[in-house]
Amino acid sequence: MPIRLAHITDLHLDEELPSKNGISTRKRLDDIVKDIKNEKITEVICTGDIGENEGVSYFFEQLKTIYLSITLGNHDSFTEISKYYGKGAHYDSLKLYSSVEKEEYKFIYLDSSEGIIDSQQLFWLEKELVSPKLIIIFMHHPVIGLNLEVDNIGKLKNRDAVLSILESYPNKITIFCGHYHMESKVVYKNITQNITPAVSFQVEKNPNTIEINTSIFGYRIIELEKNHQSSTIKLLSDAN
Repeated sequence: MPIRLAHITDLHLDEELPSKNGISTRKRLDDIVKDIKNEKITEVICTGDIGENEGVSYFFEQLKTIYLSITLGNHDSFTEISKYYGKGAHYDSLKLYSSVEKEEYKFIYLDSSEGIIDSQQLFWLEKELVSPKLIIIFMHHPVIGLNLEVDNIGKLKNRDAVLSILESYPNKITIFCGHYHMESKVVYKNITQNITPAVSFQVEKNPNTIEINTSIFGYRIIELEKNHQSSTIKLLSDAN
């Protein structure tokens, strides 16, 4: 039976930057949750940068009727998120990572909230990749670099180490991530990396500067069948 789920990322609820740019991040989340429900999707994966202060509780309240999985971003606090979500919580390292098997697929959720995948996770990841199932990784930071200014200032610090592990795996791996606030698809060896647009605001694909686009927001619909996967970007804009 096909698996259909929504990937959301980079909400930045109640944070100063979106607010200063006239963005109601709560309304944008509301609009996306409404669209997800209209699509009859009952499972959501969020890859981090949820928000600050009361924005965190608002996020979990809005998604309480949906099956939810989470990875942490660099704006997230393990201590705060773990008050509401405990799946894959490693209290010794204050990280949130886990895996789950779904029919022909294995989902791996990584925690890059400190800008790296720490050595404990890397050791765990190598063991998790030993599987006959198709591997899909959800994480906040991209692993494959882009020739953009946003990559210069926000890249995963040890992505070479992560890539080395992933490319040594014999089968194809798909990554869904965020962090860069844009849509992107890159293929490197056996790895296909998909960056999903942000719920909050976008960043233009510019090699030299950071330019924010506040006019659109969005998410990704992922569809998985036996030996086949596809995804579609849904972009929304605020109604006048």
